Order: sequence, then structure tokens, then C-alpha cells
Amino acid sequence: MRWLAVFLLPLACASAFAQTTSDQEDAAVGQSINYVFATDLGSGVYDLSGRTLQIYRFTWRKDLREVRDDHLGVRFVLPVTAGFFDFSPIDVISKGPPTRVDSFSVVPGFELDHALGNDWHFIPYARAGFSVASSSVDGWLYGAGFRLERSVEANGWDTLFRTELAYAGVTYRHETPNDRFARLRQAFDFTRGVGWRIHDHELELGVYAVFDAILDPPTAPVAGAAEEPAQAEFGFTLATRPRVKLWRFDAPRIGLGYRLAGDLSGFRIVLGVPF
Repeated sequence: MRWLAVFLLPLACASAFAQTTSDQEDAAVGQSINYVFATDLGSGVYDLSGRTLQIYRFTWRKDLREVRDDHLGVRFVLPVTAGFFDFSPIDVISKGPPTRVDSFSVVPGFELDHALGNDWHFIPYARAGFSVASSSVDGWLYGAGFRLERSVEANGWDTLFRTELAYAGVTYRHETPNDRFARLRQAFDFTRGVGWRIHDHELELGVYAVFDAILDPPTAPVAGAAEEPAQAEFGFTLATRPRVKLWRFDAPRIGLGYRLAGDLSGFRIVLGVPF
């Protein structure tokens, strides 16, 4: 229940994020977390040169029109992201969930889904929303891009191949400099059941790899860290088939990855999809 509270906390505390903080706190948040980058990182716990950044992202999707060979599919997406700075996951057990959220963003948008041959899909998208954290680093988020995806079964593995070109930015409401970035990503995700069962649930193993080329790197989320234009990440995940239910929701995949990103290199706990 405490882990569930961590996921629900951003929604319950949204009204408290607009409280004013000191100039010193604003400066620390602005230097340590870039909200565009945090939104793009995805769910996980990141060890950034000794400083911990937890990112939790939940994306609600609604198909407005099903994709078919003869017409485009249309999908509404609503990503909600919360970031916790310098918080240890073990503290959830001993102290309960954190009482402060350092970043919170909502970036709704639309995706078009065009079915290509050989199970490939071309998916352009655009989204815009806002980030709330403190009095001087609130801002508007925006992004657009496209991705090519292919999901197939091969030799017992469920495979996902993705190529994505993304552009995103943030316009702050106050004096914090605006920021933006462009990224080219190649990613691979492989999952399969391993035959071991816990009651009626088969254990699922996943392995993934992500290769990023940051064409216009955003401000590094660790103060004083160098911007790294080429990054890679490798890791594994565990889940069950079918998924264990947490209330009405499927339990997320859980795993461990390591990101090669210069000063930002470090391990992260994977929660949900790895990218």
C-alpha cells in the first residue's frame, strides 16, 4: 500500500505545488532537475553522481479511432510525471512516502498511427502541457516527433523495435532560461516467459537496450555536470504472465538498468516499460 501511495501521491498533492519557496530552494531545484529531461527519462530511480532522482510516470491512453490498413488510427495520450529529488527508495519502508514532490508535469497530446507493411507502424505525435515545482521554475512543456515501431514474436521472444526522433522544450514563466533538446533514439525490448510459475502466474524475463543521440542536449539535471550527447542504457526486467493485479491495475515490470551518460552515468530501477 505504501508503494501504491507513491504512485498516487502526485495526484493527491497537486494543489500544494504552487506554494512559494525561498530563492535558494528555487535555484537548487532549477539547477538539479531539468523538467523536459525528467519527463523524457521515464519511470525509475536514478543515481546521478551520488544524487538520487526518482521519476514516476503514468501515461493514460485512449484510442479515438482504431488503426487499420485503410485509415489512420488516432490516440489521445496523457502522461503525468512526478520527480522526487534526493530520496532513497528504502525510506518508503521506514518513513513512508515522501512529503515533497520536486517536479510535477502533465503533457497531454495526440498520436496518429499509420500501419505500414511487415508489422511496422509510423506514429507522429505532438503534445503540450505544464510543469509545476516552485515559484521560479514553473513552465510550459511542449514536444513533437515521430517513431517507427514493430512488435513481433521471434523464437519465443516478444520483440519491440523502436526508432524515434523527438524534439521537446520548456518555456519557464520566470527568469529561469528556457531549454530544449532533440533526440534520436534506437531501442530494443525482448520479453519471454521462462516457465517458472508462482501459482497461476508465469515469470517473465525482459532484456532491453537503448541508444540515444542527443542533438541539442538539455541542461544537465545535476548542477555542474557536463552535457553528454551520446548515451546508452542496458538492463533487464521481471514481471508475470498474466500480470499480478494491484487494485484495478496491472503490476508494472520491475528491473535494473545502467545508463552510460558521462557525468550522469548510473544505475536506475526500472518501473514499468523501460523506454
